[in-house]
Amino acid sequence: MSHPIPDVVVYDAPDPHHNEGNAFALDARRTQDTFNPAQAYVLTLGAGQSRNKILRVLNSIAQEFGHASLNECPWEKLNYDAVLAFRVRQMEKGLSPSTVNLQICTLRMVAKQAWLKGMMSIETYSAIREVKSVRGSRVSKGRALNTRETGKLIAQSELKGTAIGVRDAAIIALAVGCGMRRAEIATLKLQNINHQTRVITILGKGNKERKVAPSDDVWCRFEDWLKVRGEEGCENVFVAVKKGDNIQPYWAITASAIYQLLKSRAGDSQVSAFTPHDLRRTFATRLLESGADINTVRQAMGHASIITTQRYDKRDEHGGRGDKEGRALSVI
Repeated sequence: MSHPIPDVVVYDAPDPHHNEGNAFALDARRTQDTFNPAQAYVLTLGAGQSRNKILRVLNSIAQEFGHASLNECPWEKLNYDAVLAFRVRQMEKGLSPSTVNLQICTLRMVAKQAWLKGMMSIETYSAIREVKSVRGSRVSKGRALNTRETGKLIAQSELKGTAIGVRDAAIIALAVGCGMRRAEIATLKLQNINHQTRVITILGKGNKERKVAPSDDVWCRFEDWLKVRGEEGCENVFVAVKKGDNIQPYWAITASAIYQLLKSRAGDSQVSAFTPHDLRRTFATRLLESGADINTVRQAMGHASIITTQRYDKRDEHGGRGDKEGRALSVI
């Protein structure tokens, strides 16, 4: 049984033979007068698996609302009650929390496109954003650290003003403030830093590049380490520091060493156990709390698929609501 969006106007059905053989292809014939928020959202995604997945999700949602496909559904008529009722129905069907959450996330992003185009009021869009995700019965993997915990990690590292402390504070700041993987931190090169624009080029998985612009507090700690390190030695930014604060400029730090130093700093700071990847989850969660949309976070994380990014969202566990005006938040 379908459940139409209240007070909708149904568009004329498209040519059934258009894009035959590719049920998820975009209708390139649409004009400005028939702007479709769902199509607009899909076009913000990278080509490939992520886009195809969301196209399938949108078609499924459109059918739930009583329309043949995403091309026929009047998405601009969405409202809080319709999305909330949809969430309840999907839960009653016994769908997994991850499936329902992906659908709700997709509806939020479509609503955003409708609002950006002036087809939906800010009040309606804001209300739709307030529809909560579904909590699963299983404990999700990993956690996001709160600002008190990350602050303690930084403060403990900087406590004695040692070279190793300055280095560790910079590593923690990059992991939390830029979402860098420990392997990305370990292999970061001096040549990939633009001091004039304060932009860092990261070489991620699959040799994919992405650029990040650290916040002031992150950049300051990063620069502090660069001054201590000097320009001598290997091309890697982070190098080993031996006993007696003896910097080894030709000995690049390893990802395993980063794991061990984070474990040590956690114990010294009396912060509950976490993994290095939890700092990356912290970055994603805080970005979402600050008002960033899921696709922006996907790009910042270097993910190919928005589905992967969604797993990093720990807002329900984190307890934060974020800055509703979308201002950037301090990450440390």
